[in-house]
Amino acid sequence: MNPLRVFYTRVNLSWGFTLRFKGTSASQPAYPLPTPTTIVGAFAYPLARLLNLNPYTSETYKWGDGRLISNTMKIFLEVTLAASAGLVASDTFTTGLAVYSELGRIIAVPYKGTTELGRIKKPLYSDEFFTDSIPRALPVQALGSVYASGIFLELSWIIDVEKLSRELGISIEDIDRVAEKAVYGVTRIGGREGIVAVEPTCARYIRDPVEVKGGDKFRTRLYVEEVCAEPLDPSYVFEITLPDIKYRDKLYYLPARTASKIFIIPLREELKPPLFRVLDPCRAITAPGEDFALGVVS
Repeated sequence: MNPLRVFYTRVNLSWGFTLRFKGTSASQPAYPLPTPTTIVGAFAYPLARLLNLNPYTSETYKWGDGRLISNTMKIFLEVTLAASAGLVASDTFTTGLAVYSELGRIIAVPYKGTTELGRIKKPLYSDEFFTDSIPRALPVQALGSVYASGIFLELSWIIDVEKLSRELGISIEDIDRVAEKAVYGVTRIGGREGIVAVEPTCARYIRDPVEVKGGDKFRTRLYVEEVCAEPLDPSYVFEITLPDIKYRDKLYYLPARTASKIFIIPLREELKPPLFRVLDPCRAITAPGEDFALGVVS
C-alpha cells in the first residue's frame, strides 16, 4: 500500500493574513507566505476535530529550533513529509501581495520588573506621566501583516498515513474517510482574523499520489526547497526565506511574476506554472496523470 497521502486545497483570502516572525517581541515583521508549520496547522485543525482529538496538553515539547505546546500537533508534524503554499491570480485585475507594518500600542506593564515599575509610577497628568509612564507602560510596536485581498492561495500537506495511524491508534480507513472532509475545513491562515474561504471544486484528498524521482521534470505554483529542485524557467522563479517544518530558516524557490521580501505578484491562472527538475534524493509528488507537483519531499 502507498503510505503517502496529500491534502490539497485552494482558498480565497478575504483581506490577507497575519503570520509574524518567530522569536520577535518588540518589532514583529511578517512572513510573506504561510510557513510549512502554519500549513500543517490549517489542515490539522479540522482533521483533529473530526477525529475527536484533544489538542491541549500540560507539557511543552522541544521541536527543532522551537517549542510546541500540543502533543497532537507534535504527532502531525512528525508524520509530515512536505507542506507548501503558492499564489494564484484569479484575473487580470489582481494586483499582488504586500507585507506591511502598522503602529500599535501593547500593554507592557505585566512584563516589567520592580525597577521598571517604579519608573512608571509618576504623578497623574504630570510631565513625567506623559514622557515616562505612558511610553513604558504602553510602548509602540510595529506589527506586521500581509495584505492580499482577492488572491487565491494554494495549500498542500503530504503525510505518511501509516505512521499517523500508528501514533494516533486510529485505522488508516478511518483517517482516509475523515480526511476527505477535512480538506474542506480550512477556515483561517495564521492569526484568527485571517479568515479564508475554500474553493470547493479545488479541494482534494489524494490517496494514491505518484512520485517523480531525481532527474525528471515537474511544474508547480507552490514554493519548493532550493536543495530539491532546479528551476528551468528562472524568469518566473524567485528566492524566499521561510522557517521549515522544524523552525529552521531555509531558502525556497517561489513561482511568481515577481517577488521580494515585501511584495509578490502571482502568476495568472491560465499560464502554465514554471518547470523544475527534481534533484536527488528528493521526490516531487503529483496526482495520477498530472505533471503539476503538489509538493516535494526531501
